[in-house]
Amino acid sequence: MRPLLITIPAGCLLACLGGLLWVQAKARSEMPNSNSVDIVTNQPRHLVTEAMTAETEARLNKLEPAITASDVNGTTVSIAPSNGQRPQFVYFVLDGCPCSFDAEPLFHDLYKQFKGHVDFVSVTNGTLEKAKLWNSELSVPYPVVPDPKEEIIHAYGAKAAVYSILITRDGHIAKMWPGYSKDLLLEMNKLMSKLAAVPEKPFDTKYAPKVKATGCAFSSADLK
Repeated sequence: MRPLLITIPAGCLLACLGGLLWVQAKARSEMPNSNSVDIVTNQPRHLVTEAMTAETEARLNKLEPAITASDVNGTTVSIAPSNGQRPQFVYFVLDGCPCSFDAEPLFHDLYKQFKGHVDFVSVTNGTLEKAKLWNSELSVPYPVVPDPKEEIIHAYGAKAAVYSILITRDGHIAKMWPGYSKDLLLEMNKLMSKLAAVPEKPFDTKYAPKVKATGCAFSSADLK
């Protein structure tokens, strides 16, 4: 598979250039609907702030707005339904953000861990065409919803790429994370196991940063 060509916003490029050397996506030949991403990074490029942590913790147990949208295939996706059959994990991708590339394979691994027990949805601010390219090049195994006007992103309070929300079956926030790290991924694994009522299994955090890292800011966000 050819490398994915991306256009990186100037602000994000300046923040990420020191750490990102090259990102290349390719499908695993032995596993359909899966992907492997070769990543070479140094230090995390954006760190989670106290304000981000406080804002996401304040949303705990809140009832999220139920939103119906179409994914890149035109399939209707219900986000935060009040009568979901399974818990739902929603995470946010910023078009052209290297931080999104870094985190994406880790979310794929979480999906494999909870396939059939937790529903995954990816929301990106890219256009339909760019969202389709992202979905194809990274072999995303769950719905990718384009949100170019950032209406869904704003509704759920995502300030930057790599924000994510775990939603209960009745549409409430079980937890919102402003980024990722080894510890946060283990926390996601633990809480998903609890909500899905399945035994907790070890999760390999691989190359995830030890410190809490977030992504580049969405245009609609006041990132502190």
